[in-house]
Amino acid sequence: MQARLEKLNFTSAKADSPWTGPPAQWQHPSFPTLALNETAEKRFKELLPLFLHEPKWHHFDSEQANAIAVALAEIDLPVTALRSEVSSSNGDSHFHDHPNSDQTDDTTASESICLPRIVPYRPERYGLTAEDFDHATMIDVRLTTHRDETGRFAYSADQLARWDVLRGEVPISGGSWVPSATFPPDVPSMHQLGSKFSQLRALAPNAVLFVTLEPFHLMVDLQGVLAAQPDGLILQLDSVALDGLELALMVLKTREQMDRLGNESTPLWISPGEIGADDAAKLIALGASGVAVDSWFEHVWDNITSSSNSGYASRSHHLNQARLLADEMQWYANRTMGLLHSMERFPKRERLTSFDTTWCDALNLQRVDLFG
Repeated sequence: MQARLEKLNFTSAKADSPWTGPPAQWQHPSFPTLALNETAEKRFKELLPLFLHEPKWHHFDSEQANAIAVALAEIDLPVTALRSEVSSSNGDSHFHDHPNSDQTDDTTASESICLPRIVPYRPERYGLTAEDFDHATMIDVRLTTHRDETGRFAYSADQLARWDVLRGEVPISGGSWVPSATFPPDVPSMHQLGSKFSQLRALAPNAVLFVTLEPFHLMVDLQGVLAAQPDGLILQLDSVALDGLELALMVLKTREQMDRLGNESTPLWISPGEIGADDAAKLIALGASGVAVDSWFEHVWDNITSSSNSGYASRSHHLNQARLLADEMQWYANRTMGLLHSMERFPKRERLTSFDTTWCDALNLQRVDLFG
């Protein structure tokens, strides 16, 4: 996988540094107390700071998609999926309906710990049902305009067919693509966004509420969105052709701007596109609170399917492939978490450095000077 931030290096302690013992376990940043209840915050902090943001579930059959979603969620990776995207023809979804195996006998029904699931709340709400909000971990309000594979602001016929919860004889798009929207049609303006958030929190009281934004009008959009007091932001950068330094700067500057607007404790998640495990840790060191690992998923899945000798699409075959995927994803996640763990004892500005003065100056890092 591509290492876009290879010019950044993780620092280590000086040779004469006193022994202080192992660092504390890395933790998610604290949330503002304005909207988040104790159940939602406790569950959220147990998850990996990695997530699956935009999996193309319509490229898989529904049983395979469900097996993959369950396998990844069982390693505490939050997974984005609507019930319509991963359920069987009768609406059954193990991913949505079954609690995590870690649930204890004394856990009440209202506190049941379900698989970590992100509900994508798109402006058009295609494929979304009321059941999607049940036991959700996060609601992701997407204030972005979707492009399909052709580059249009649209949804493809195949995608729409997967969202067709009625499974009617006539597809909801008439067998063609349909334009994608921008802002939710039932919200008059950015000033009324807070009312929409209140409605969604009522539908999923134990979920955190994040908003996905693109970077093109970020300074203006940030002010309007943060005024509505979401629990966190997701910055979608996977469709932007950024080099490594531009990606690092985008994360750093967005975090700084959020802090200037009085949102120091509001998490910033990043969907960066192609990255490696080390890159994910570096983005968190630069100010991100979570990183989308869709590129890991695509890379590992391609390797699994290309090396598989079986074309027999049985349920056991789907489960075996999903477990292999989760095992490989766990390895990359462990690498990221290990690097985060190693940085806990260092001041934030000293966790990363570079031999490249351009990177150090741009990111305000202490430069490595071997002989100075």
